[in-house]
Amino acid sequence: MSWVREQFTFQDLQRLLFKLAERVKAFQGLSPAEIGEVLAHAEKCTFEAGMTIVKEGSIGTHMYIIIDGEAAVAKKGRSGAVELARLGATDSFGEMALADNETRSATVTAETPCVLVRLNDNIINSRPEIGVKIYRNISRVLSARLRSADEALAWRL
Repeated sequence: MSWVREQFTFQDLQRLLFKLAERVKAFQGLSPAEIGEVLAHAEKCTFEAGMTIVKEGSIGTHMYIIIDGEAAVAKKGRSGAVELARLGATDSFGEMALADNETRSATVTAETPCVLVRLNDNIINSRPEIGVKIYRNISRVLSARLRSADEALAWRL
C-alpha cells in the first residue's frame, strides 16, 4: 500500500492556516499570508497505520508536519530499532532534509492513520524573507532536540 498525495482545497488551507500559525514551531513569527503562501506550495499526504513515512538512510528533500494522527521515530541501534520519539498533531520531522539534503537519520512510521503537510525547499529558497524565519525556527527545534538528546545521553553514561 502506498501513501496518497493530494492538493489542499481552499477549505483545507483556511482550517490549517490558524492551526499552524498558533501551534507549529517551524511557522512561529510568520504572518497568515506567509503561511498561506507556504501551504500553497505544499502537499497533503495521508498514510495508513503501519506505513513508513521516511526511512533511515534514504535521501531526504522534504520536511513534514503532522496535521492529524500519531507517528513513531526510530533509529537503528546495536540491538535493533530504538524508539526516539512519538509525534502527534502539529509536530514536525525531517527538518534537516531542508538544510542539507542528506540521508535521513531515522525512520518515521505512522502509528495511526496520519494526515501530513509535506514541504520542500522551493518556496523557502524562492522567498528569502519567509525562508529566514522558517530556518530560524527549525534551528530552534533542532537545538531543543539536541539538548534533550545530550541530557538523555549524559544520564546513560
